[in-house]
Amino acid sequence: MSIILGTTLALLSIAIIAYPFLGSKKYKSIFGNSRTRDDISAERLRIYSKIHDLEADLASGDLTDSEFLLMRDQLRVSAAKLLKQESEPHGLDGGDELEVEIARQRENSRQASEDRNVF
Repeated sequence: MSIILGTTLALLSIAIIAYPFLGSKKYKSIFGNSRTRDDISAERLRIYSKIHDLEADLASGDLTDSEFLLMRDQLRVSAAKLLKQESEPHGLDGGDELEVEIARQRENSRQASEDRNVF
């Protein structure tokens, strides 16, 4: 009985500790932005290749016009999002956003401290 209780307690502890890293969107957004410009560019080029394949499928009659337009537009939107990410300034990836937020908080704290010293 004590072995089952100990095992259950250990598993519960591990789940509580691991949850912020596995389940929270906040942590995923910080650690999930580790894609490099090369990765983004390669993904964009894969999308362009898929669009080219769709055009070949349309020409061969495997796709109808409406299917082609729907899939092509979805791929174009994805490619546009990747192009936007790729063209963003190099220093503003997920880790740098955190640094910018820390700097902003420090500045706010410094200003509040100066305001208290004036009165």
